[in-house]
Amino acid sequence: MKLVAQIKLLASCQQKQVLLATLKKANEACNRMSEFAWKNKCFKQFDLHATCYHNIREEFGLASQLIIRCNAKVADSYKLDKFTKRDFRPTGSIAYDSRILTFFTQESQISLWTVAGRVKIPFAAGEIQKEMLLTQKGECDLCYIGGEFYLVVVCDIPEAPMQEATEFLGVDLGIVQIASDSEGNQYSGEAIRSLRRRMRKLKAGLQHTAKKHGSKSAKRHLQKLRRRQSRFTRWVNHNISRRLVESAAVSGKAIALEDLTGIREWASVMNREMRFELGNWSFDQLKQFVTYKARRAGVPVVLVDPRNTSRTCSVCGYCDKHNRKSQCKFQCLECGLELNADCNAALNIAFKARGDVTRPIDGEAGNAKVGTFGKPASTVKASGYPLGA
Repeated sequence: MKLVAQIKLLASCQQKQVLLATLKKANEACNRMSEFAWKNKCFKQFDLHATCYHNIREEFGLASQLIIRCNAKVADSYKLDKFTKRDFRPTGSIAYDSRILTFFTQESQISLWTVAGRVKIPFAAGEIQKEMLLTQKGECDLCYIGGEFYLVVVCDIPEAPMQEATEFLGVDLGIVQIASDSEGNQYSGEAIRSLRRRMRKLKAGLQHTAKKHGSKSAKRHLQKLRRRQSRFTRWVNHNISRRLVESAAVSGKAIALEDLTGIREWASVMNREMRFELGNWSFDQLKQFVTYKARRAGVPVVLVDPRNTSRTCSVCGYCDKHNRKSQCKFQCLECGLELNADCNAALNIAFKARGDVTRPIDGEAGNAKVGTFGKPASTVKASGYPLGA
């Protein structure tokens, strides 16, 4: 399984200038090759190399292997279509391979080619990233983001043997509760929603000030706030996905997720606030995190049609939209079951994944409030977002 590790280069000011000059010269060479390719309708990598290599090397003085990587970048950019001339940003990422970049993982250093020759630069990485770097494979991308340099490294991680599972951990995804599982655990989305509302209000005020008064301070503040919300959301989703996979692995269950593909197109949301909430809902990112973590742990993942899972009683199977009294309360009109609505939906998702359409008979319904999760419905855990990576 291929995963990406992003490591930050701890370059000095002088090293940053050298790296920036390397990026600019490489992308200038890419633009020159793209201009030739567009003018002569020569888009294949082999043809570009045969016609441009010597001229580009003589003009720009780049290393041989870096020119080959730039050539590949230009050829790849025309694979989508050949109707528009491709232009490359001066600070766009460039690819490095093992001929022009070497990792010294134990010393937390890399050695890479620049316009000033080979340069050794320390990098910051956690233990998990260092372990991933041992399986580094193929090319790495040198990226310039927010005044800092990063290496995006492709790693070929070995997968654990997929375990056999007959039971499923159902997971209901939502906005108020990001995830609720069929064991009664809930992960609140209030921290993300609170930050989202605060960022929305703050950015609106700063944008108004910057536009009306041309305030440089407001523009600097807006620049500082870039990606803060997305970084926090990603961190929360990483933690929730880890907890879900760990729970499934310990109990020997597979994970059943809702298939929410296209929900933004078919969901009937009327007011502006709900459109905003739905548009910022990162359910797909959470699904991707759960999927790759589960593959590493050997836990199977299946997708389930979410239709009517929040309206159906997890005990008697009675389906009615009036069963759901509010966002958090479910009360069956048929058997009287009272349960957290999201946890009830998670149970139905687990039933669907197992292909079990049967429910306990009326005589067993009385025990459902206690026996469904092994605890009374009133004690179902509703945790905040988990701490720690």
